[in-house]
Amino acid sequence: MPSAPIVFLDFDGVTHREVCKTEKLFTCLPLIESVLRRHPSVEIVISSSWREHHPLQALRGFFCEDMAARVVGCTPITPRLPVEPAAQHVRESECRAWLATHRPGHPWIAIDDVPWLFSPGCPHLILTQHGTGFTATDAAHLQSVLERPPQ
Repeated sequence: MPSAPIVFLDFDGVTHREVCKTEKLFTCLPLIESVLRRHPSVEIVISSSWREHHPLQALRGFFCEDMAARVVGCTPITPRLPVEPAAQHVRESECRAWLATHRPGHPWIAIDDVPWLFSPGCPHLILTQHGTGFTATDAAHLQSVLERPPQ
């Protein structure tokens, strides 16, 4: 039986509002961490574009110590041409690529605010609103998904 899902986590529009001042960064992260603490076998993989500019150890530093230990990696970066728009469903492809390399067949959830980075109706996506970031409603949704038996 598969274990708890991997959570692929975006930052902008999820752990804080899409556009926010430096002192407001990661204001939603404690709510995400509070849900994940109820599920100690859940691991986190960073899928945020922040992974393109910060090493994994620095990304772990945004989390509380107990949660930082559960951040197991970052999704691969899909190269794009400078004039090419973001490829359709690229974030979903990056999540699937990480899984294929590190946890083949493992269940997963992505928390993101950009729907076109995932296929339409992607059953693995918990979609947040970029203007608010992760909310109590999102927390309830995540909790219900994590309580479901693995497929």
